[in-house]
Amino acid sequence: MLRIQIRSADIGWLTLTAALMLLCVLWAITSGSYGLSMQRAITVLLFPEQSPERLMTVVWELRLPRVLAAVLSGATLSVAGVVMQTITRNPLASPGLTGVEAGASVTLLLLMIVLPISLPGYLLPVAAMSGGLVVATLVYLLAVIQGFSPVRLILVGVGMTAFLSAIADLLITYGDIERVESALVWLSGSLHQVVWSDVHTLAWWSLAVIPVWMSFRSLNLLRLGEHVAMTRGVNPRTMMPLLIVLAVSLTSAAVATIGTMSFVGLVGPHIARRFSGDRHGVLIPLAALTGGLMVLIGDTVGRMLFAPLQLPGGLVIVMIGAPYFVFLLRKMRH
Repeated sequence: MLRIQIRSADIGWLTLTAALMLLCVLWAITSGSYGLSMQRAITVLLFPEQSPERLMTVVWELRLPRVLAAVLSGATLSVAGVVMQTITRNPLASPGLTGVEAGASVTLLLLMIVLPISLPGYLLPVAAMSGGLVVATLVYLLAVIQGFSPVRLILVGVGMTAFLSAIADLLITYGDIERVESALVWLSGSLHQVVWSDVHTLAWWSLAVIPVWMSFRSLNLLRLGEHVAMTRGVNPRTMMPLLIVLAVSLTSAAVATIGTMSFVGLVGPHIARRFSGDRHGVLIPLAALTGGLMVLIGDTVGRMLFAPLQLPGGLVIVMIGAPYFVFLLRKMRH
């Protein structure tokens, strides 16, 4: 039986964040080159059959898939970040630590730049996800050769990421300029090509958040160290690989859909932790909401800033998150 210590402040923060999420969803749906009033947007969402076809297309085919993909991808990246920071006991750890993002990026670059035959758009996320999972599996196998260690996982992940980043730079430098341009849009973290099939796939993979949340007690103990966890009935050799697999699955699904947004998995958990502490029963849902908000706001601001031109949401998130990252480093130093 799961027992969570929930304080009144926790309920307040979760409710406030969920309400802010709902407002941002409506804001994102009404914002763009084709402006909509809040009332009109709600009407189209609730009664689509009574709405003009043009409004149906704008809301249901263009904006709603993009909004849902932003929320789901941000939530999965942030929850994966919570897992990695807890397991490694490193506040600067991110989901990309396992090489998932680098593996997905190189796979997509190979398909889009090197291969003469282009894959259909709906197969690109699947291919990127497969590449990310393969690299993450290789990183994990290399890290457990002499017994699993969080430090060894970090070192192997950093080395593999650096190696794959060099390959990506090589492909971008010497690839065909037209193919490189389309690949760079994806690499910068863009949602402008998201369709309903991407949302459906991402939604299924996002269900991995549930077993992560159900493991909140194990995460609470692993944060204190492997020895403490073992004395309280948690087997780190079993639980840590399982949690890593779940984090890798969440990260690969998000990266395959929206591209690389490493800052979400790094900063999202820290923002949530300031309100919930390290109690993972509350931290995980709050981090999911925080990550979803980050990507949604970043994507919406990117659409509006220089409309009708669009900035990739990943760039906006970095510009917003970088000052907080510097603040975090200064706080850790003191």
